[in-house]
Amino acid sequence: MKPGTVENYRHHIATVLESFPRRVREVSVSDVLMHRKERLAAGTSPGTINAELRSVSIMFNWGVDPARIIATNPLKGIKPIPNDNPKEGRALTGEEVAALLDASPAHRRDKWFAFLVTGCRRNELAQLRFDDIDWDARELIVRRGIAKNHSARRLPIDDELWDILKRLEAGREHRQPSTRQGEAGVAARERFTRDHVFVSKQNTPLAKQSLIYQTFRRHCRKAGVCIRADRPDGTIEHVDLHGLRRTFATALIVEGADPKTVQELVGHKTLAMTMNLYAKIHTGTKRQAVARLPWSRGVKAPDHVVEFPMRAQDGHVLSTVANPYAASG
Repeated sequence: MKPGTVENYRHHIATVLESFPRRVREVSVSDVLMHRKERLAAGTSPGTINAELRSVSIMFNWGVDPARIIATNPLKGIKPIPNDNPKEGRALTGEEVAALLDASPAHRRDKWFAFLVTGCRRNELAQLRFDDIDWDARELIVRRGIAKNHSARRLPIDDELWDILKRLEAGREHRQPSTRQGEAGVAARERFTRDHVFVSKQNTPLAKQSLIYQTFRRHCRKAGVCIRADRPDGTIEHVDLHGLRRTFATALIVEGADPKTVQELVGHKTLAMTMNLYAKIHTGTKRQAVARLPWSRGVKAPDHVVEFPMRAQDGHVLSTVANPYAASG
């Protein structure tokens, strides 16, 4: 399995097993149901709980067969929690991007900015090594073994990111192992690296998904970025670390990049995945279509939506679309 997949399994299993104080073979259905109840009471979304328990169920299935360590899987037959209020991630606005970067310390800002100008997935950036930088071509190489769809890709390096990479490369030899005491210090020293581009304060790879996720949300709050909102249709709109990748792709689309180019840059396996983004963003084109009806008096956008022209390469106005970056200047 890919490192990111393994990390997700480990994180999910560790989270769930914390609430099971006994031996694994003694876990019962009531334990599982109580865990779900406590997680829901703590405000965890049904989707997250279901994902965690799916990972644990895989572990239990392995324990039954082929390992033959336990007799049965206590999660077998337990239906997932209905998710009546699904979450939908959103991209950040231009104002929010500026506020987030301003509110973050330099070592965090570098990471957020790298996500914003490459569109990399979390694990792709966390696993990026200095050997993955083509300094002559000024491109980042997302290795096949790291990419989600097992297909390598090259990404042009933004000028400001170039300066960040050069600075980090110049300082890599000055990195020192952690001086923390105890087991945490020992573990940090074992994972010490000068090869990875972006590292933690202890100069270890960014492997802890929950830590970087919580750090990102903390800086969003500090910047005044709304990370959760209830929509009228019952959907919960939220911002997470993956939102920086959404922001990258959304900005490309809003600025008129063609779908195939966007697909190649973000590493979508199929063009249909990229077109789903277009479908979400191009609400303005639907207003334009309805407004063209001979008997229509026009379709006015809501006050909070600012529309701007989509242009072809020759500058010809194709249509207007809702612009989430209108306030960014």
